Amino acid sequence: MVASALAVVAGVVIAVLAADDRGTAAEAPVRLTAPVAYTDALVPCVDGWTMADGSSCEPAASPDVWPAGEPLPVRRSGSLLAGTTGDALSALLATAGAWGGLVAGGGVGLLLVPVLRSTASGRPFGPGNDRRLLLAAVVVAGAWALATVGDRLAAARIVAVIEGTPRWSSTGSFEMPTGWLAPAFEVTWWPLLLALLLIALAAATRRGSRLAADVRGLV
Repeated sequence: MVASALAVVAGVVIAVLAADDRGTAAEAPVRLTAPVAYTDALVPCVDGWTMADGSSCEPAASPDVWPAGEPLPVRRSGSLLAGTTGDALSALLATAGAWGGLVAGGGVGLLLVPVLRSTASGRPFGPGNDRRLLLAAVVVAGAWALATVGDRLAAARIVAVIEGTPRWSSTGSFEMPTGWLAPAFEVTWWPLLLALLLIALAAATRRGSRLAADVRGLV
């Protein structure tokens, strides 16, 4: 019970820090849609370049479009991530999986503790257990949807900021070409499976409660 409550508090604290731009940086998954090739270090090919083996780097961008040797504003971490600072809403959306997961996990724990106590005392079909299980499923599904949609919305906002903010290199300022980055839509399915399991348990518990009530009525 205490651990669940602490998880809820931790999730709220992370959300507040993210919104205040003092927590985790606003990063979201993106994909590269640039009409040019790029190296393993995510440096776009530029006209006149040759690879280490002497082959040409194609298709290539014009030096007027992208400075030679300047990497794209993304990093690899399993997937490609782009980030920005100073945007509270983007930070809140991008970290929804973290703070939403903690709040949801703590909330589910608080809901299931009475169910577990009731089951341990030999009353698995105790009053309200089916509703608690169903509500826990709703909390899990809601957190899953928030994290999934939050990443997508954060990525769109971050790409817009990157495209609208001048960048600097050793040769001067330049702009991020429009259409070189796009939001990536990534879905983690296991929380939805957990929600479906909780729904199944809620349905079974409700049916068991009705059968137990019918048996008591026959006695």
